[in-house]
Amino acid sequence: MDRLADDGETVVASAFSMAPGGKGSNSAVAVHRLTRPNPGANQLLLDGEATEEKDAGRTDDVHVRMVGAVGADQFGPELKKNLDACGVKVDGVRVVEGEKTTIANTSLSRRTPGLIYPGVNQSFTASDFMIVDSIGGGVKLDMIIYQLELHREAIEQAIETAGHAGIDVLLNPSPAFGLIPDIYPYITHLIMNETEAMLLSEIEPDDIVHQTGWTKVADHFLMLGVKKVVITLGAKGAYYATEGTRGDVEAEQNLQVIDTSGAGDSFVGGYTAEYMNSKRSGRWDIKAAVQKGCKASARVIERIGCLEPICWADEIDTPATSRDLAT
Repeated sequence: MDRLADDGETVVASAFSMAPGGKGSNSAVAVHRLTRPNPGANQLLLDGEATEEKDAGRTDDVHVRMVGAVGADQFGPELKKNLDACGVKVDGVRVVEGEKTTIANTSLSRRTPGLIYPGVNQSFTASDFMIVDSIGGGVKLDMIIYQLELHREAIEQAIETAGHAGIDVLLNPSPAFGLIPDIYPYITHLIMNETEAMLLSEIEPDDIVHQTGWTKVADHFLMLGVKKVVITLGAKGAYYATEGTRGDVEAEQNLQVIDTSGAGDSFVGGYTAEYMNSKRSGRWDIKAAVQKGCKASARVIERIGCLEPICWADEIDTPATSRDLAT
């Protein structure tokens, strides 16, 4: 729509659509796709052509498991079925009678806020995450990705349980709210946008001068015990910091921006894919992970939707228009 409605006014929207998604689902699908090539693509390689190089960067033995819940309504079972079709293990997703599936409302208008009805997500309590098997389902985990769509006590317990088990924790704090300070040392990777970073650090926007001001924000979280801090800055790229290194990554250029609602989730997927590759090779480069995150988010904002536009590993350098022509 062209503008927000005033009190008591009705305005006409230009279009409406519904699609599967959610921060957890989007991130799970992004990690799955960005650790393997598109299985439906026609990949014609000449005999011996760069096969060793391509195999060296592949992480398609990475398995992604979703832990969550949907309501026993018209949306829940279909969402779970769709996630399974996308390659994500869904044995950790429960269907809860009497609860409504989480619903989000987003708009392509930059002036319209995103709204979320938490629904069944609020049924989780801290007691659901007291042991690591409640998260991993008996599987040894390399990393757990959390968002803040559950009650604070539940997510804090889940992070602490994973941390005590020696599992790397990536937190994407959205929707943003403060955590108790004792939780931060369990967080290996903290990835947030600039609004979330300012909210959680309680640093005023006036204290952030140009790009260099993000140093102060990152230092706040490093002092709390976070190992790696990444702040995504939209068209300005991203800022990253660890105890020993920090820097900036430029955003992808010459993009046709259509829908930014899934950008953060795809960033998390690209970052995680590079991290998993580094664990295999033994060479960790946070800048490379942030660069891959920026590329992944660039691909998803070129089309409408959050989940469907997520690219595969072999498509991350291909703009959406070129991918559409190839299909």
